[in-house]
Amino acid sequence: MRDSVIVPASLTGLRDHPCDPLILAVRADGRPLKGLTGQVDWRLSGAISEMVKAGKFEQDAPVLQPASPLLPCGRIVLWRVGTATPTEMARLIAGLNGSRPGLCPGDFEFSETEAIHAFGPEIIVYRTTT
Repeated sequence: MRDSVIVPASLTGLRDHPCDPLILAVRADGRPLKGLTGQVDWRLSGAISEMVKAGKFEQDAPVLQPASPLLPCGRIVLWRVGTATPTEMARLIAGLNGSRPGLCPGDFEFSETEAIHAFGPEIIVYRTTT
């Protein structure tokens, strides 16, 4: 069993510690994406922003995207902020049988402790810096 890994919430952190799936926080309020989600969106040439504009996040259900050759991670799960607790997220993510999930708790307004408690030691925590 591995311990949780805590790394910077950046494309460099993602490259140094790839995950599967990568769980990203999305806000459907029309404001620019921020945090790790914003960096990933930039790397994907605004693909996530386009999904927000197209109304793909009007429902509470997460959106599963395939792996991208532009990112050093497996599948991407886009989840609207405020629609699930860390425990609910962990339960659904466990069903994907990924190698090691990763998320930035700060982007979801969760604490790192909440995320680690819900997902267990296999999680990669991408930490935002202030």
